[in-house]
Amino acid sequence: MNKEKIIRRRIQDAEKQCRMGHPERAARLYESVLKLDPSNEQANIEFFRSSSDEWLREKAVTESDRLVDLFPHNSEAWMFRGISYTRVQKNDEAAESYRRSLALDPENYRSMHNLGSIMVSSGEKEEGLSLLEHAVAIRPDYEIGHLTLAQTYYMAGRFDDVVREAELSLGIITEHPDLQIIYGDSLYRAGMYSKSREIFSRIVETTLLSSQMYAMLCPLVRESDGYLHQGSVPDADPDYLASTYYRSFLSLDNVKEKKPISEADLLKVLEINPRHSYALSGLASLYKLDKQVSDAIAWIDKAIESDPTNPAFIRQKAFIIIDDDPQASLDLFEELVARDSGDVRSGLGKAWALKAVGRDEECNGLLKSISEQDPAFIFGLMGSPLTGKTPDGSGVNGVRSMREHTDPDGKRRFIRS
Repeated sequence: MNKEKIIRRRIQDAEKQCRMGHPERAARLYESVLKLDPSNEQANIEFFRSSSDEWLREKAVTESDRLVDLFPHNSEAWMFRGISYTRVQKNDEAAESYRRSLALDPENYRSMHNLGSIMVSSGEKEEGLSLLEHAVAIRPDYEIGHLTLAQTYYMAGRFDDVVREAELSLGIITEHPDLQIIYGDSLYRAGMYSKSREIFSRIVETTLLSSQMYAMLCPLVRESDGYLHQGSVPDADPDYLASTYYRSFLSLDNVKEKKPISEADLLKVLEINPRHSYALSGLASLYKLDKQVSDAIAWIDKAIESDPTNPAFIRQKAFIIIDDDPQASLDLFEELVARDSGDVRSGLGKAWALKAVGRDEECNGLLKSISEQDPAFIFGLMGSPLTGKTPDGSGVNGVRSMREHTDPDGKRRFIRS
């Protein structure tokens, strides 16, 4: 088989590996082509596409410079150079590379998107936004393009446009947490509380309520619990109250303070329904996290007074006081376990309280018993951060400003500012 046929066959095999989701195998095939023909344009471009994500950033910059020297008329080469320079935070070089890419191919929607993102972040908001809009017009199924566009609208306070963009892209971006959060908040700001309630509650239930630690230290109400957020207050809007309650755990107004719970949102709920036990409990959690234990106790006592039959609030109080009054904490946990011997959370709290009062042997015995009784709970607790995690691992405490530049291998790399 002559060299040309070998090269053609290996390129075909590499393309097949890419379609199957094996970029590392494709990279090896393209590399073998380059050993036979170092100037092969397709192999050079595709080798960079499938390999550069694994390289050190400085190497990617060097290789992208080499790529545009070899193929100055290739739009993709200039796009990859832009991506490489963006990763080392040289945005002027990156922007110039994207412009060169677009001069060669005005329909390169990824270069258009990436240049628009840089322009928005550097203050050229209208020009950048126009590019972002054009990118998704060229490629309507461009997932990250829709996400960046919605986020840009959100940061500009154009909430109607966020709603329109989010609804347009629902079939393209499936349950992306950042998009869902800004979509829900834009609906909330527009007074569409029923829909925002649906979105916020789903986010909270699929993130925070999946955390065993959160469930113990900060009781949250599920929609399926049928909790009456309006209580006995006449004419109160249950959708507004529920939406505001769930919104408080997304900390949309607390990005700078980095607080996991919005005090302002919980107080809005309590202004209308002062006996909203879960809002009172949420404030107790916030003050406990802020190490203001006396205030935390005051709030959790109000929650218990509002709903004295709910063991979650008594358990929360026991956790709040465990460091300052471990014996009182142990008394509360023992009372809860006596009521319900199958209450694993209270059993674990009792073990911690036993440890706090110096009864280590009893603590260890109880922990062993719990691990045998419910090993899944213990494993869940070990990997369960207080603030919870979204499906992409980023957390839900606030929407971060996000710019994304399409990676050459098709992955998404988020650059958070």
